[in-house]
Amino acid sequence: MPDFLSPSAPLRSPGNRVAQGMLLLAGAVLLELTAGADRVPFYWTPLVLGLTYLVAALVDGPAGGYWATALGLTGWGLAVVVMGRLRPEDIDTAGAYLLGVGLAGVVAAVLRTRGFAVSEVGFAATVAAGGAVLALTPRVDAFDDATTYAVALGLVGLGNLLLGALSLTRARRTTEG
Repeated sequence: MPDFLSPSAPLRSPGNRVAQGMLLLAGAVLLELTAGADRVPFYWTPLVLGLTYLVAALVDGPAGGYWATALGLTGWGLAVVVMGRLRPEDIDTAGAYLLGVGLAGVVAAVLRTRGFAVSEVGFAATVAAGGAVLALTPRVDAFDDATTYAVALGLVGLGNLLLGALSLTRARRTTEG
């Protein structure tokens, strides 16, 4: 059984990194193939990113990484999708986004009390980065293109894949030699 499927797998083990890298790369490909243009509307981008990180977080389990990023992006992304689909005239978009992120913060706090490794700094940094990107979108054309986020996610995935594969190779050489 691969170590990332074992309940006693070490966190961020080389096998976990490889699995997370593959999942993040798959999310990048999915985002590139679906979001924007005449396909799935661009506003699905934060939710696709959040759900991709959520699946990657599941690889390490509750004590692993990516929980803060996953929760921050998923909470914001859910609010963005709801507002994008419903387009209510009597609800302020910024307020709805804050509500989504705030509820994600509540979920993050509850998960922390249940033993999940949700970094407060990581959550806040994710939300701040998302807010900065959203605020600068009118000035930076690349921020309004799903390909930008697919490439960024793909780079994180590739980094995990390469670091995990390198560690696996080193471990194999150590046991053989």
